[in-house]
Amino acid sequence: MTQDDKTYQQKKSDLLEEICDNTRAIRRVTNRILDHLHEYGTTDTAEENPNYDPDELDWESLENNDDMYS
Repeated sequence: MTQDDKTYQQKKSDLLEEICDNTRAIRRVTNRILDHLHEYGTTDTAEENPNYDPDELDWESLENNDDMYS
């Protein structure tokens, strides 16, 4: 295997690793959104607070101190 082949293989491996990391980050955020919607659907939040709007969830709540690019 030549040096160019090793470099090419390393680039492929790095790209695959980056795709996996980004996929995991997307899955974490999606799960937080689903958890929020489930919590909203199982509680009487709307009845307790008629001004509550689930669409007003801020990104900080979804992020939960998770840096998806780290």
